[in-house]
Amino acid sequence: MKFLLGLQRTYNSELTKESSVYPRICGKGNYHYQIIEINVEQNGSYTFDSNNTIELYGYIYNNDFDPSYPNKNLITQSSFSCGRYYFQLGSYFEINKIYILVVTTFEPNIRGSFTLFIIGPNNMTLNRISK
Repeated sequence: MKFLLGLQRTYNSELTKESSVYPRICGKGNYHYQIIEINVEQNGSYTFDSNNTIELYGYIYNNDFDPSYPNKNLITQSSFSCGRYYFQLGSYFEINKIYILVVTTFEPNIRGSFTLFIIGPNNMTLNRISK
C-alpha cells in the first residue's frame, strides 16, 4: 500500500433508493450512483479512497458525465483484477478545470452510506450534482 503525504479530508453521503441508476461500464443491472463535481484550490495529485461496508467503485471524468455514454470524457476508474477490487483512484488535477467524480457500487442494486477519504496537496471542494 502506498502512503501519500498531504491534507486528508472526508466526504460523507449515501446511495438511496431515490439515487439515479445506470448500467455502468460493462455492467449488467442497475447501479446506484452519485455525481460529484470536484474543484481544486491548487494543482496537484489527489487520491480518493474508501473503507466502507458497501463496496464502492469510482470514475473520474473531465468536464461532464453522461450515464448514457459512460466512456466519454473518462480519465480514470477504480481497478479490478484477479477477483479483487480497489476503490482507490487518483489523478493530477488543475485549478480552473471541471472534474467529475462518479461514485457507484461494485455490485448492482446496492445502497447505503459511504465515506470517501481525499488526500492531496491542498483543500478541494466536492459538490453533489443532482440529475
